[in-house]
Parts: sequence; C-alpha cells; structure tokens
Amino acid sequence: MKKFLVAIFMLTLFAGVCFAENDDELLREGLLSHANVSPEEYGKYLDKVLIDNIWNYYVLYAPEYPAKYFKLKADVHTFFDSISEMLMALNAGKIDRIEMPEPVGKYFLAQDNNAEKYITYYFGSGVNYYLSMGFNKGNKWFEPFNNAIKAANEDGTVLLLQAKYTRKNVNQDELKPITFEKFPDAETVKIAITGDMPPIDYIAADGTPAGFNTAILAEISRRLKINIELVSITTGARAAALSSGRVDGVFWFWYEKVSGSLRDVPENVELTEPYYGWDSFMYLGKKIK
Repeated sequence: MKKFLVAIFMLTLFAGVCFAENDDELLREGLLSHANVSPEEYGKYLDKVLIDNIWNYYVLYAPEYPAKYFKLKADVHTFFDSISEMLMALNAGKIDRIEMPEPVGKYFLAQDNNAEKYITYYFGSGVNYYLSMGFNKGNKWFEPFNNAIKAANEDGTVLLLQAKYTRKNVNQDELKPITFEKFPDAETVKIAITGDMPPIDYIAADGTPAGFNTAILAEISRRLKINIELVSITTGARAAALSSGRVDGVFWFWYEKVSGSLRDVPENVELTEPYYGWDSFMYLGKKIK
C-alpha cells in the first residue's frame, strides 16, 4: 500500500510539474518579512529546501486552477510586513499565493468562511521551525525571560496555553484579553508584538492584544514579578525596534532548530528557549469563482 501511495504521489507531482513547465506565467509568492535576508536570498533557500525534501511535499492538483499555483518553486518572492498586507495583495491579483505557518493558516481558514474563498495546499518540509523571543545581546532581561520560558516548558504550562489558545478551531471570541498582574515598584519591560500571526501573536479588532501572546507574556510577568508593556509593531519593524532601543525584546523570531538557520534573526540578537513550533507551511491562492 505504501508503494502504491508513493507511486500515486509521484504521478501527481510529475503532472503538476509538467503543467507548470508549460505555463509561461511567473508564480509570484508573498512571504512575511524576514529580518536577516532579502526576498531573493530567502527564495533560493526555499528552493533548496524543496529539492532536499521533495518527498514531504504534497499537493492536490486541480485542473480548474492555473498550473502555476502548484509549482513546487515560486519564481518571484515578495516580502510583506503583515499577513493582512499579503492578503490584500493576493485579493488584488498582485501575487498568486501566500505562505504562512500551517497552524496560522488553519486558524485563518476557520474564520468567516475563509475556507470557501481560497485554494489551499501544504509543504511539509521535514524541518522543525520554532518561535522564540529575541533580545539584543547583553540585554539584562534575556536571561530572566529565557529561564522563565524554560521553566514554563518543563512544567507543562506552555503546552497548556498552546492547547487553549492556538488550536486550529479556536474561535476569535475565545481570544479575549488577559489581565496582566501589576507589581508596584517593579521594573517595566517593553515587549514588541506584531498581532498579525493569529492565534499565536494576536491583536483583536479593537486594538487589544489577546490570545497566546498575551497569555504567555502574562505568565512570564507573574513568574518574574515584573510589569510588561506591550508595543505593537509590524513584522518588518522587529529588528529596528530592538536596535533603536524602542523595546527590550520582541515576542517572536523564527528559526530552524535542526539546521541552525537564522534567516529571521537579526545580527547581535539572542533567542530564548522556543515556546512554539511547527513543521509545515500552508499556501493560499485566490479561489476562482
């Protein structure tokens, strides 16, 4: 049975590639901004990952959609500062598909009948990706935050918060703000959040941070007995927010733990223990009516 499934997969893959080769149009892919590479450099990295992990790529070819949607590799990569901007560009026809972590994509599809509006497929890279907080090297808050996250991982708190706030079918109404405990006379640490990668990093429609980011930062605040001030920024502004001293830390940078890739980590930035991980990406294309 396994050999049969592999054969079917290869036939589907071959058909998709052949269709793509006969399609003269370029595939334009949108990506969230990365802090340490250009779109072209990241595109070359993605191409290598696709080649090295071709057996883990799965896609269902649909004849009614342009073949370029299903190319293994995109021709043009464009960075965007937010998922919202990527979706606007996709809906306007400026790009053909967007890439996002699978947990984020599944959450997005579960909201407002989005599953009916977009064609989706996945890339299982065979590589584990992780989110960690980032601090400038030498920042006094790195070690306390790192130790707090490590302890929360070890005692199961992180897993409990993930289960509560990041499951794929979580409703937006459940991602309510969490009250931060106030510690009189304690220091205040400024942490940047994007709010644009729900349900992991989320800001509600009224501008209030909610969900997993608020929950885990409130837990760190409680453990360290410090006050945390949340600063809203875009994905592309994370490195500048740190280097300028506007914030002490950034809620997330992502990286590959296995290969040690730091394409989203600025130079002179230290990463805490990870508090979230995934192993595949979701591609979204605009559905043809």
